[in-house]
Amino acid sequence: MAPPRPKATPRITGETAALELERPLTVGISPTRPFSAHFHSPEGMILLREPPDLIGFFAGNLGSLFMEDVFSYVLSGIRSGQLIVQHGAMRRTVTFRDGQVVFATSTERYERLGTALVQLGLLTSDQLTLAVSLVTPTRRIGQVLTSEGIVSEANLYNAMTFLVREVVLNLFEMMEGSFLFLEAQAPVSDVVKLPERTKDLVIQGIKRGEATNRLRRQFPDDLRVRVGKGGFPPGEEALAAKARPGVALKELRAAYEGSLHAFFTWVEERVRGQSLVVEPEAPPPRPKPPTPEELMASERLNPEERYNLLLSLVYRAVEEMGKDVGMFQGFLKSPPAGLEDAYASVLLDKEGRVDVEQIRRNVACGDEALSRALTLEALDAFVSYALFSAQNVLPKDLADQLALTYRALQEGLT
Repeated sequence: MAPPRPKATPRITGETAALELERPLTVGISPTRPFSAHFHSPEGMILLREPPDLIGFFAGNLGSLFMEDVFSYVLSGIRSGQLIVQHGAMRRTVTFRDGQVVFATSTERYERLGTALVQLGLLTSDQLTLAVSLVTPTRRIGQVLTSEGIVSEANLYNAMTFLVREVVLNLFEMMEGSFLFLEAQAPVSDVVKLPERTKDLVIQGIKRGEATNRLRRQFPDDLRVRVGKGGFPPGEEALAAKARPGVALKELRAAYEGSLHAFFTWVEERVRGQSLVVEPEAPPPRPKPPTPEELMASERLNPEERYNLLLSLVYRAVEEMGKDVGMFQGFLKSPPAGLEDAYASVLLDKEGRVDVEQIRRNVACGDEALSRALTLEALDAFVSYALFSAQNVLPKDLADQLALTYRALQEGLT
């Protein structure tokens, strides 16, 4: 379950009003940099720190629009400006000029310039550490690398082009998050020329998103893996150590430096090469069949109690399989036609039994024999429904045993 979103609460006193923000919403906000409010009252309000050349904005979330829809908006209008996409602490920003991507940045460690240079083999980890130590507020990492002669201007530009492209492509693996496009004048600095047009980049992004979703289904978060007989290449020692005793992919993902697509591709390759082995899933707990004591005791019960016992046995079997027992409540909320009055105000207890006395009261008609027959008919309908629904989630032999018990109960009443 997603954590609750922080709230902004209006406080109105007399002729004045204030907007009270919870702490997570105040990151990066300063009293000296006011916002402009765009009202959509009473449904909402958007606050924007508008640059002087702001033309317009487009905002939403990835639950209602796909990333290709957002890019289509920018491309179709040949727009310039910045697209900011955020999910939790992760933030990616893409800059457009006349509908074409010219720059991109990210808060993810694996989407930083230094990481890209190391990944491309243009820099060693030790050289990167040295360069980072020389960075100052007025001297960026790129300036340090070129001025110190560690990386050439050409290699720096190639790495930046590679990084911008990767940041954009990784946007298409996002299933959650919010976006804001600020349309403004075309930027004149910090621009790169990508090897393909943005339209072609979007097509590649869609394919990457589809591949990520396929791999996500193949390797779910709770899938457990461990080290196999295949070896790991140099540089993956930490990942191998984490996987050695057996680990869920969700935990292994936290130790991997890279995008979701890169991680799942890595898992697929390591499983294929037997560096990682998928651990067999533990079989679901097998429900206990009715005990001989329960079955013998049922012979000493009256028919109503036997129906209720059988209903409880089916309920318990479904519950012990770890399945949703809501189907039983569903019957009570919407009984079959003709049984609405019989099951009015009837509840199911935690053992899966119904209030037989309430059913008797509901169907009472002054004739004791007829009232009892109507009670048994109502109970029989519920047990029949429970067995029919449960056969899809119970092992066949157990479902068959419960069905035989039900048949014996019916035959004993005829």
